[in-house]
Amino acid sequence: MSNLTVSNLTNVTMKGEAAKDVFSVVFISITIIIILIACPFTIGLNVLVITAVKRRSRLQSNANIMLACSAVTDVLAGLTSQPFFMLWNTSLVFGTGPIAVLQATHRFFFAFLSYSSALHLMMVVGERLIAIKFTFLYPLVMTTRNIKIGVCFCWIYSGWCRLTLYLIDESNSWYFIFASHILFLCVVFVSCSYVILYFETCRHQKMIKAQQLPQEQVETFLKENKALKTTVLVVSAVGLCLLPAAFYLVIRASGFFQTRTHLLDSMEAMTRTFMMMNSLLNPLIYCWRQEEMRNFVLRTSAEAVHPIN
Repeated sequence: MSNLTVSNLTNVTMKGEAAKDVFSVVFISITIIIILIACPFTIGLNVLVITAVKRRSRLQSNANIMLACSAVTDVLAGLTSQPFFMLWNTSLVFGTGPIAVLQATHRFFFAFLSYSSALHLMMVVGERLIAIKFTFLYPLVMTTRNIKIGVCFCWIYSGWCRLTLYLIDESNSWYFIFASHILFLCVVFVSCSYVILYFETCRHQKMIKAQQLPQEQVETFLKENKALKTTVLVVSAVGLCLLPAAFYLVIRASGFFQTRTHLLDSMEAMTRTFMMMNSLLNPLIYCWRQEEMRNFVLRTSAEAVHPIN
């Protein structure tokens, strides 16, 4: 009787583990398929956005140049973190290959590009803040030289932060603080900037209604406000893609699923998938908000599919 009981318990345990494995495989396979479809579009659309800004003089505003610099980060995400994510999770599903190496490579590029993207986002929002709140300082601050210095700083600082993390033990409490300080600063800066921009935009709109601004300033404000709305959409897309990550961190910190590693692994895979999908949403927003950029991308895509003889 005892042997039968032990045998039954063993069978139940094995079936439970098999069910967990099947659940993990299905969930991770879904993330692989999503990234597999998104990866070529991420690379192609962001390259077209960069090309459009480079070739079209009317698109070469400071706001668009910074969006194009941010698009470079998204292109690199499509070339590095997304493919290594697929290779890593494919190796997990089949249980073969250099899983540890692929995981470490993906995490390196993922963190590095996340830092760079956050810093570029701060630059994009900062440019809108100066353009609308500190209009008279704009020509002095937003020069081509300063933009180049800012972009170089984003890449150098992101690389330094990522390499420094290798020197800090992951069990050390400072590891999490240092790893997340850029994202924390980004959230604080963007939030404060949008509060200031909201009140400044309301003030300008009241002045326009009271006809206290000349027509030239009204047109300038409307143009800057349109660029601001594009930036708001970009930041909103980032926030949307980060929501699953916030939920995952809360679940992980609570320890509720601590013994259910298959659920945590599946949630981490889906969280990273959502975060990487932001690189695809950005060029779609740029094209949606700017007609000339949209026309350039559509025409170039059509010529690529149906080349003109």
